[in-house]
Parts: sequence; C-alpha cells; structure tokens
Amino acid sequence: MTNTSKKHSPQPKTRVRTATQARPKNWPEEVTFLKRPVYSKALGHQELSALRLSTSTANGTQNQKEAAGPCPLVQTHAITSPASHPALGQSGLFAAQQLPPNSFILHYLGFVHASSDTDPESNYDLSLVRELGVGIDATHMGNEARFINDYRGIREEGPNAEFRDTIVSGERRMSVYVLPEGKSGKGKKGIRKGEEICVSYGKGFWKGRGAGAENHDSSDRISESSRGGVAKVE
Repeated sequence: MTNTSKKHSPQPKTRVRTATQARPKNWPEEVTFLKRPVYSKALGHQELSALRLSTSTANGTQNQKEAAGPCPLVQTHAITSPASHPALGQSGLFAAQQLPPNSFILHYLGFVHASSDTDPESNYDLSLVRELGVGIDATHMGNEARFINDYRGIREEGPNAEFRDTIVSGERRMSVYVLPEGKSGKGKKGIRKGEEICVSYGKGFWKGRGAGAENHDSSDRISESSRGGVAKVE
C-alpha cells in the first residue's frame, strides 16, 4: 500500500456502530472491539465501488459470514516465553482448537481508510485495495486478528496461516486462513490447539525496516510504514 505523508486524523468514535458488550478475554481497554469494519468518511466513490464485490466479479474469492462476536477458534495471550520470541512482553494469537488445513479462521477488521488518511506510524495497517491505497488499520479498533505475529523468529518451518481476499455480504474483506497442505505437505496437519498462529508480513514490511527481504516470501499485504517494533501481520 502506498503511504502518504499526511498525518492520520483521529478515528471518530461516532463512526463505530458495533456493539462492544462482548469482547475477547484479555482485550485491551483502549481498543474498540469490532464485529464488522468501520469505514472512513474520506473514502470516495471509486474506493467504495472497489470495496463492493458481487459473486460474478469476485474471480473465485471465497464468501464468508459476518462475525457474530469474539472468534471461538482463537485466543489471545501475552508472550512470556521463550526469551527469543520477537514479541516477548506483547501478545500473540493462538488456536483455541485444532484448525484443519485450508480452513477459514477469522476476518481482519479495523478502520477501512483511504490513502489520504493513512497513518504512517501505524503498526496494524493491512492493505485491502492496493491499487487505490485502501487499507484496514486496527490500531484503535479491530478484532483478534490484530494480534497475529509474523513467523520470523517464531517458526523455523515458516508461517502456518495466510491472508486471503474474501466477500462478506457483497463487501471485500481480508481474512485469515490456515495454510493449505500444498505439494510439499507443509500444512498437512493444520494448526494444533494451543499453537501460535503466524503469517508472513511480506517483503515490503521487512524492506521498510532494513531487514533482508530475501528471507521472506513475495506477499506484501502490510504497509511498508506499518508494524514498527511489534511482530504484526502482513
């Protein structure tokens, strides 16, 4: 996603229409829990049109249902060990039960914004419509997916989950799936109960931090200016 130098304006609380009475355990008080996205007023006709998808124009994109509340498939925990964990002292996302290969886990929810109100300092900004600079920022509002860490320094075998485009009630979303088995059988067992769910943030994220992009795959979902310091989603 292309970032702008324009400072991100505060996300208006009046735009949050989602009930917050049911929140996941260990949810941070300063973050609004969402069951569906909140859309920026800065989104224009072109951006809004790109966010609306029909089954006929989705090119195989999978349809999923709206979240009813906290996801029963995952749990968030503070990272207390090992000492080498890159997000030590912060949080991660873990499987609450066995998750089969290629299965849907949850949506990545947050503040859906235009390029004009991108926050260049956000650590939670995920690209949604790259060509138009539309992203999802879960800094101040979001769901459990905001706690997904990059696999680097956690899993030698690589990520066990990935982001995929999905459709919910005709709207474009970004969702998290367990990796498929693949030709090598890499994801054959899926994700075990209690195992940390990890993705690859992509080469853009690591390039923006001076890390070796050659050590990562070619996906580039997270904004290059995002994810400072915390191992977070790509």
